Amino acid sequence: MASLLQTLLGICALREGPQDLPYAPQQLIGVIAGNAVVTYVAATNLPGTGPAGLQVAVATAFALAFLYGLLTLRSLQARFVQSATALFGTDMIINLPLAALSFPLATHGAEGAPGAATAVLLLWLWQLAILGHIFRHTLEMRWALGVLLALAYSFLSVQAVQLAAG
Repeated sequence: MASLLQTLLGICALREGPQDLPYAPQQLIGVIAGNAVVTYVAATNLPGTGPAGLQVAVATAFALAFLYGLLTLRSLQARFVQSATALFGTDMIINLPLAALSFPLATHGAEGAPGAATAVLLLWLWQLAILGHIFRHTLEMRWALGVLLALAYSFLSVQAVQLAAG
């Protein structure tokens, strides 16, 4: 477990990639479950969110489908387990401070907690960089294209969650 966390932190620091993770489907299931719990805590406290359980389920399904679709287009399905572990594991790491920041935002709103709101924005930007890094390694593309793909993924994921919850 410590090795997994160390590798995920290395991916968050843009030093390692999904290929540095072992092929471990059971580990992927555990990472998805851990990410769902952390994301659920963050989502229940953020203002203006709907049914958190449904949103987490839709976001998880969307992420898995999006990643598998990309890998299928490039005939790289063998990379799915490691790439999905990297995607959900780094998301869980980023969502841990987000969950903590959601409490002041829920209590005071963005206007009453500008530091927390700024931190959330910075975490989202860092998450885009991490996703771009993961896509770059997974799909063998330039980092800038990976970041553009991360932006598209982020936008489409939010749209899918809002559509399902709305």
